[in-house]
Amino acid sequence: MSLEATEPPPVEAIEPPVPWIVQYQRAQCSGASPMTTFQGLICDEMVLPQSAADHSDPAQLVLAADAWVDALTNQALFLPGEFAQEALWSYYARDYLMQVNSGGHAQYFTNRGADEVALRCAQSALKSMLADPHLELFNLQLRLKRLKPAVARKLAAEHNYRSVKAALKDLDKRFAEIEAKEPLTTRHKTWLKSLRKVKIAPDAEMTGHLQRVAQANKLLPRRKMEADRVRAETLRASPEFRAVKALCDMAGLSISNFRPMGFAPMRSVWAEGPNVRACIYRAETDKGARAAAFYREGGLFKRYLSVLVDPGGGLPIGSLSLTEAEYAEIVPKDTAG
Repeated sequence: MSLEATEPPPVEAIEPPVPWIVQYQRAQCSGASPMTTFQGLICDEMVLPQSAADHSDPAQLVLAADAWVDALTNQALFLPGEFAQEALWSYYARDYLMQVNSGGHAQYFTNRGADEVALRCAQSALKSMLADPHLELFNLQLRLKRLKPAVARKLAAEHNYRSVKAALKDLDKRFAEIEAKEPLTTRHKTWLKSLRKVKIAPDAEMTGHLQRVAQANKLLPRRKMEADRVRAETLRASPEFRAVKALCDMAGLSISNFRPMGFAPMRSVWAEGPNVRACIYRAETDKGARAAAFYREGGLFKRYLSVLVDPGGGLPIGSLSLTEAEYAEIVPKDTAG
C-alpha cells in the first residue's frame, strides 16, 4: 500500500445564488433598446453620507439610502438589478412603512399591488432585517389581497376576522402597535450599518462617488437619449400630464417632468386641505417640486377637483374643476377608497 502523499480532489467552487431581481430583469428585458438592455450587476455598493450615519434620528440614514437609489435610477439611469439589491430592499421597505402609516395596508396594495419589484423587495428587506412582526403582517396582507375571494374570506375567518376588509383594517391597528413598541426605522438604520457593501463617506465626497458610479454605466448616454425621447412622447399623449401642466401654467411654473405617487390622504401634501383621499402626482418645475392632487368631494352630487400645492404648505397655488369624464381619464380606480 502506497503511503505517498496525494493531493486532495479539487473543491468545486460554490457559486452564490442569482438574486431574484437579476432573474426577473433577465426575463423582462428584451434588449431591444438601451432602456430594455439589462447589463447585470455593475455597482454592488451603497455610499451613504457620514452626517446621516452619525445623526441621532435613524430616519436620516434611511432617507440617505433612498436618495442613493433615486440618484442611481433617475440620474445615472441604472436599471433595478444593476446596483446592489439591498439598496432597492431599503427603498421599498421605507415605502411600505410610509404608505401604511399614511393610508393603511389597503392604500399600500392599491399603489403597489401590481408592482412585483416593490413587493418582493419590501418582503426581502423585512426578512433580512429580522423584522418578523412586520413581515408577518406584510405576508398576510399579500395573501388576503391575492387569493381568490372565497379563499381569502376563509383565510380571514381562520384568523378570527368576519371579513377580508375587517382583517385588513386590523392589520393597520396591529402595525401601529408594533411600530409603537419597536419602530422599523430604528431597526432599518442598524441593518444598513451592518451591511458590508455600505460605505460611509464624508458628505463633501458624495458627489464624487455618485459621478464615479454613474461612469460605470456604459449605456448612460444612450439611455439618456432614449429616456428623453420616450418622456417627451409620453407627456404629449398623457392626460395626466396635461392636467398637471394646466395647474403649473396657472401657477406660472414651467414643468419639465412628473411622476405618479399614488393615492394618499390629501392632508399628507396639503395640511389644511379637505379630509379626503387624493391621487397625487409629483411635478418637477423650474421652481422645484410641487404636488398635484386630484380628488372628489360631495355625496350624491360629486365635484371633481384638482390642486397644485407647494411642499412648504399654505393655500394651493393652482386649482381646477374637472368633469367626471376628465377625472376618470386622469385618476386610476382607487380600490382602497
